[in-house]
Amino acid sequence: MTKIYDLKAAFSRFHTGMQADGYSVTLRDPTSASGFNIAKRAGLPDIIAPSDVIDVIIKYGFSALAQGWSPIARPRSSSRTIFQLDDLQPGAIESMIEQGWRPCYTQQTSPEKYQAALAVDHVDDLVRLEVRRRLISIFQADPGATGAYRVPGFQNCKEKYRQPDGSYPRVAALSWTGETCPKTRDLCDQVIADMAEKAAASVRHVDLDPDDLATLDDLAAAWQRLEHHAYRACGPVWKSEHDWLMAVMLRYFGAVEDEVREALTLLSPRHDLRSKNEAGFERAAAITADRAFSDAGDEALESLERFHWLWERDFHDEKGAA
Repeated sequence: MTKIYDLKAAFSRFHTGMQADGYSVTLRDPTSASGFNIAKRAGLPDIIAPSDVIDVIIKYGFSALAQGWSPIARPRSSSRTIFQLDDLQPGAIESMIEQGWRPCYTQQTSPEKYQAALAVDHVDDLVRLEVRRRLISIFQADPGATGAYRVPGFQNCKEKYRQPDGSYPRVAALSWTGETCPKTRDLCDQVIADMAEKAAASVRHVDLDPDDLATLDDLAAAWQRLEHHAYRACGPVWKSEHDWLMAVMLRYFGAVEDEVREALTLLSPRHDLRSKNEAGFERAAAITADRAFSDAGDEALESLERFHWLWERDFHDEKGAA
């Protein structure tokens, strides 16, 4: 039987590698994809402090652990972005290091299956998604990885890993340097440069007065133009991320919060879901609009500053030439 101080020592290695502000922890049924967020089940804040993770798992998840459920931790950090590489084959981590990549954390999750994490200083979500896609391609990692990690020290109780004596392998930390990876940072910079180049090549012009977005027709024109720009600049994004980007861009061009909410409600590609849950959809639009005018919106505008000149040219050049 593994003692609690062994579990805490194993998690300490995990946290040394991740250096997250806190962790969201779920317990997952090994026979299915079902599970539950342990903090929500216990009525605690969703983000658990690193020093409390093991105590919370043991106190509120004991019965589930006894049935073979596995604790899964998702690092939450405001200062760094962590890229997960899952289902790596034997030798992949050694090869990665030989090529100059510097994982902040690695672990063995099951026989011949490994996880690695590459950390950089925080990057915005659009950059993160593209860097993640490229890293998965480079290392042939699992594209379905969600950024959640099996907690080291606990067993992986999938039936296929059951040993002849009835035991299961434990997740084992292999390295936990906590360092950021210069090569991953270079990849982030390359993605940012590629996005800017793609955006510059894709600029189109419309006859739209950014000081007058009061009517739905004006909002629709702004939405259509910005949507085209966002796609060409950043590529396909999740619909929720698409709505967030559009809200921030509309704010930049002078739309007020009510206009952004109206645009999200009536013009979002998700509006076809309204018939299923109209109240919920309108509430989501209101929340996104409110967030676009909060500190989060300020931060988003700042992080997208390199695109502002393109937005300005997009909306103003043709009017000035007319």
